[in-house]
Parts: sequence; C-alpha cells; structure tokens
Amino acid sequence: MRYRFVVGIVFVGSQALFACTDTSGPAATVQVSARDECDSTSFNAAIGAGTCKTKGSVTLAQFNSELSATHTVAAWTFVPNTLTARVGQSIVVTNAGGEVHTFTEVEDFGGGVVPSLNTASGNTTEAPECTHLAAEDFIAAGATKTDTPEDAVGTERYQCCIHPWMRAVVTVVSR
Repeated sequence: MRYRFVVGIVFVGSQALFACTDTSGPAATVQVSARDECDSTSFNAAIGAGTCKTKGSVTLAQFNSELSATHTVAAWTFVPNTLTARVGQSIVVTNAGGEVHTFTEVEDFGGGVVPSLNTASGNTTEAPECTHLAAEDFIAAGATKTDTPEDAVGTERYQCCIHPWMRAVVTVVSR
C-alpha cells in the first residue's frame, strides 16, 4: 500500500497557516515492465530494420539457441510476472525492451501470432485472444499501455502474443 502526504502552506498577511492531509490508500495503477535484451545489429540484419530498437546483450543466434534448448528466453519477460491488483486499479505496462510486445489478457496461456516462435516455445495452440489484436495492442519499444481497470476479484492471465513464453498472472483482490 502506498501512502501519500500533502502539505500546504498558506500565508495570510504575515502569518503562515499549515495544513497536512494523509491521502493513504492503494495507488490507482500497478506497474509492469515488458523486457527483452535484443541486440539490434543481429536482429535487424536477420529479421529487418527496426525489429529491435536497442543495443541489448542477446544476439539473434543466442536467442534462437536458448529458445530451442529451453522453450523460453529468460531475458524476454514481464517484471513482475506475478502481481496483485485491486478491483478498480489499472495495469500500466511499459515496454523497456527493444522489440514490440503485447500484454494480452487470455483465458489460458497458449501460442501467439508468430508460428515459428510458437513451435520453438512449445506453444503450438494459439491463444484465441491473440487472433483478435488491434493496432493499439502492440506496445512499441519505449511506449506505455494502460490496461482497463480490473473489475472482478479472481485470477487473470496475460501473455505477449509475439513471445508467448512472456507471461504474467494477476491476482485481483477486493478494495
């Protein structure tokens, strides 16, 4: 729980009046960071210009090797990947990586929109929610997306529909 204190000073003539209020309560949002460590030189050379916008530490060859061996790439993740939100809170996702990501609520985890990444990650059944993406669902490197406020107590699942091993579980609790 975050606590915010507001202090005000009002001058009336030569006298100063002080006021302090405590606006304690949960923040209106919870924060998630979509992360990757793509090396722009190797990713852009093989996949196309603009695929990766940052100079990360994982080459495309390393990415493919790790994905083939483990069905995941550790540097491609949501942080945190388990979190708690209160009913009424929104989730703000910031893409701190170099590639485009999504933060898509799904009924069950599954594959995404890139067949080769689905196969390599062992997610051969595409999550149905990933088939209905709109342009605003894609979060560019450095961009932020605010998800709609949570409206019911329970467990929600989110995944990147490009990199389907990027997953988050959100436990929604009452206010």
